Amino acid sequence: MKALLWKDCRVNLFVLVFGIVMLLSPFLTGLTRDLYAELRYGTASWWEADGWVIISLVSLGLSMLTVAMLAGNAMAAERTDRSAEFLAYLPPSRRAVITSKIILALGACLLIWTINLAVIYGLVPLMPGLPEDAYAASDGHPTNAVPGLASTAVVLFGIAWFCSSFLASPAISTGIGIFSPLAVAGGLQAVEYFFHPPSLDFGWWYCVICVGLGILGFVAGTVHYLRRVEP
Repeated sequence: MKALLWKDCRVNLFVLVFGIVMLLSPFLTGLTRDLYAELRYGTASWWEADGWVIISLVSLGLSMLTVAMLAGNAMAAERTDRSAEFLAYLPPSRRAVITSKIILALGACLLIWTINLAVIYGLVPLMPGLPEDAYAASDGHPTNAVPGLASTAVVLFGIAWFCSSFLASPAISTGIGIFSPLAVAGGLQAVEYFFHPPSLDFGWWYCVICVGLGILGFVAGTVHYLRRVEP
């Protein structure tokens, strides 16, 4: 398993480096901004809570591309460089191979979300001067974007993973994954426009459909890879 994980890390090296850049660049930008303001004007907003929440949300938004690339690259990349055919002749079973890919792809995605959620719900509430009701439910609070971002990440990953299980192009798999939340949103907009349902909660239905499609795509892609005859 260790050898398979190292192999998957090498195959996805560019995606992992890209993901680190997307994850950290908003935080580095925020720190650079505050450092410049402190040195130039003496007015840095180091402890501006909403500012760091927004930075974390931007990091999550930028990392959506990383999520889609990790899933889209998982199986399709090895068909592109023909290493999938070589791997099929080696002792590791299909189950071990797909387990390694799941650990790497899902592990990287969970790390991205863990870091940003730790900032939003762990670090920010500890900042001095934060009102006690800062995280109370309100339409305008930045944290209300978290469920939408999370469900978008799920459908991006699941659909790209499913496409990667049978396509030979990581770019196409990733592109279809990126298009999937737009298709869900567009479908809901069409239903609302043509049928005018009296109580359509767009945000709730978007999250439910995205999570459902994402889980279905992940399960279907995994099963298809395990049962696929050719690499």
